[in-house]
Amino acid sequence: MKPLVVIGAGKFALEVTRYIDDVTASGRDAYRVERYAAVAGETVHVPAERCLPLDEFAPEPGTSVVLAVSDPAQRRELIDGFIVKHGLSAENIVHPHSRIDAAQLVGVGNIIGPDCYFGVNVVLGSHNVVNYHCTVGHHSRLGSNNFLAPNFNCGNSVEIDDDNFFGLSCTLAPEVVIGSGCKFQAGLSLFDNAESGHSYFSPSRIKFIKSL
Repeated sequence: MKPLVVIGAGKFALEVTRYIDDVTASGRDAYRVERYAAVAGETVHVPAERCLPLDEFAPEPGTSVVLAVSDPAQRRELIDGFIVKHGLSAENIVHPHSRIDAAQLVGVGNIIGPDCYFGVNVVLGSHNVVNYHCTVGHHSRLGSNNFLAPNFNCGNSVEIDDDNFFGLSCTLAPEVVIGSGCKFQAGLSLFDNAESGHSYFSPSRIKFIKSL
């Protein structure tokens, strides 16, 4: 079994560990999570005896890792300042219940949850997170370090650049082009291109209704 170090020790690290365990149980690959490296400031939810602070983790080049942190800005710092810096091997983790062709993963370090579907000729870069129940339309392209929350859906020929965060149940119309470093509110439906470096919200969202 291939030993893995999970970078991250919070709730999302536990979710990613379940994906890893499902991959191993399916027989597609064989992984064993040896330890977790807790990022400064996060609340630890993994077993304490298997966890150490990231700043005490001195990996050998080529160590296999999985990045289990959800915030794209923090992920970018860890990708460039730790994984690339130390020459680590970021594994692609693809849940066995998802329909992804191996050739579509042109990069490394991607995490694909269960019940996802990638259409024909979709291309995925590196270090993307695609949570459960997500679909990506045919001939679409994702860059690097994008975080797609559960129930994300996009039409065909969509272009998504780097470092974006999509909240729960976001929908992109066909041929929409997304820049880099954007955040999208949960439930947003987008029919126009999105410029880089912006946050996008739905003005009709109801935050609460007070009972009379």
